[in-house]
Amino acid sequence: MGFWPIVLNVLRNSDIVLLLVDARMPEITRNSEIIEKVKSMRGKRLLIVFNKSDLIGRKDVEKLKKEYFDAFFISATKKTGVKNLKIVLENMAENWNMPSLRIGLVGYPNIGKSTLINLLAPNAKAKVSSVSGTTKKTQWVRVGKLRIMDSPGVIPFGDRKVQIGMTASKDPHKIKNPEKVAIRIIEFLMKRNNNILGKMYGAVGNDAYEIFEDIGRKKGFLVKGGKINENRIAIKVIDDWQKGKIKLK
Repeated sequence: MGFWPIVLNVLRNSDIVLLLVDARMPEITRNSEIIEKVKSMRGKRLLIVFNKSDLIGRKDVEKLKKEYFDAFFISATKKTGVKNLKIVLENMAENWNMPSLRIGLVGYPNIGKSTLINLLAPNAKAKVSSVSGTTKKTQWVRVGKLRIMDSPGVIPFGDRKVQIGMTASKDPHKIKNPEKVAIRIIEFLMKRNNNILGKMYGAVGNDAYEIFEDIGRKKGFLVKGGKINENRIAIKVIDDWQKGKIKLK
């Protein structure tokens, strides 16, 4: 099933739509089309939830809070911010005087939907993995008055391959030309803070490719003749980024 059939199914069958966004890359992982579609539907409410907020600095969090004043900031892995989100959802169910509040989660693959469901509904036991594509079909779980729909992570048609790699939507071992994705991640990090890569890998350089090569040398990812193993370096960088080992603070 493609992107929009899955998303529209979630939107139609939900009272509340939780759009999960990667706090490190809000503009890349926030889908404006979903936001507009929810706004156009009567009786629907959209809540933007920034996951992985523990991976960015306090100033970045405050900046996002000013821009998205009614959003929620959580770390599903660190289990922070989820309790407040659950209280708000439970209050909505009470205030709306509904037998159950239907909540749909949408977002890129591997952005943390299943982990969040396990925290909101501990008995749900949704499958969690660092590899994208774990959730294969739409399923409902219940906790009190909350009915939560977990759906497969979906990628909008036409999203660029590099973007897919950056958003953890694809296993780095299955990405074609992972070097391009790794270089893009390095460029992204250099724009944010040039010291991030030095702290993480001890790597230095004047441009992204020089740093890419230096990571290989520092890690000993070499082949015969002392040349760097580009594929091995690329997978390492992408994997570290996708798993949240590289922090923007």
